[in-house]
Amino acid sequence: MKKLLIALVSIPFIIACNGELKKENARLTQENKELSQEKNELDSLLSDYFESFTIIQENLASIRQREESIQVAAEGGVESSTNAEESILNDVEAINSLLSENKETIAKLNEKIGRYSYEVGKFKKLVANLNNQIEEKDQQVLQLKENLASMNFEMEKLNANLASVKEENRLKQQKIKEQTEELNTAYYAIGSFEDLEENEVVDKKGGLIGIGRTKTLADDFNKEYFTRIDITKTNSIPLDADEKDVKLISSHPSGSYQWGKEDERVTSIEIIKSDLFWKTTRYLVIVID
Repeated sequence: MKKLLIALVSIPFIIACNGELKKENARLTQENKELSQEKNELDSLLSDYFESFTIIQENLASIRQREESIQVAAEGGVESSTNAEESILNDVEAINSLLSENKETIAKLNEKIGRYSYEVGKFKKLVANLNNQIEEKDQQVLQLKENLASMNFEMEKLNANLASVKEENRLKQQKIKEQTEELNTAYYAIGSFEDLEENEVVDKKGGLIGIGRTKTLADDFNKEYFTRIDITKTNSIPLDADEKDVKLISSHPSGSYQWGKEDERVTSIEIIKSDLFWKTTRYLVIVID
């Protein structure tokens, strides 16, 4: 009976202790979870730092090499060497790109550090040191550009937007190419009068009911019907018709061309003075009736 009473008295105490143990276990579990998460975040931050550190150090080393290359080219007399000047501008463009990459890397690293609520003072110091290296290199590059500017380099080519300068030059070259192609482009159309008229290349004007009518280019002719050619490469256009059936509709000076013939058939039109032939019009129209 005594043992039973002791057991009954002990039950509430055991239950209370068990509840406290569960609470403590839950607290320790949560604390361990938070510590584990914090460790993972620190490991991630450390990994990000060393990755960024490696990128920046490699870029700074590359910048130093580019600076040495510029120095060698400049000492060789850049004023008289187009190749040396181009090499220097390419090196400056590469340096601008590397500096920009460094700044982006350090900005991303600072952003990651800012997300953590725990103490990251040591990391902040490390990142600040990296940032100081970048700023110091910025100043050195600025001095380099000023030195180059004193050697008659155009500052607009040395300042960061060399990519824009290159793109502008590319567009200019493309424009020149297009203009050159246009200057060297001509068109021709060959066919029966009915076909050419149907395709809005020619029409009939003047005269009375079929008497004295002339065949001329339409005022607003269909340019899509024509074949495009390069006048610097095309001096002969093949034909195959009786001599009496061939008529040149477009206006081209005599003496600038001749008909290629075989027996009594016209086999081609030969352009013997290209500049003169295409001077009046770049559209050649030949009717074969």
